[in-house]
Amino acid sequence: MSSDVRGKRVTVYVRETDLDLWRRAKEYAEERRMTSSGLVMLALERYLDEQERPADER
Repeated sequence: MSSDVRGKRVTVYVRETDLDLWRRAKEYAEERRMTSSGLVMLALERYLDEQERPADER
């Protein structure tokens, strides 16, 4: 694997009704010196971990 690995560009479309949530998330990430994509990946990882956990452990 090359040490110069670059991510693929992905476009996320946000509904107009979700723009306030997107802005809040962007501000949250910026305050913590994170990128928006880093926050999205963290949220997806946590969400999937929760969903993949057996129902009796939730």
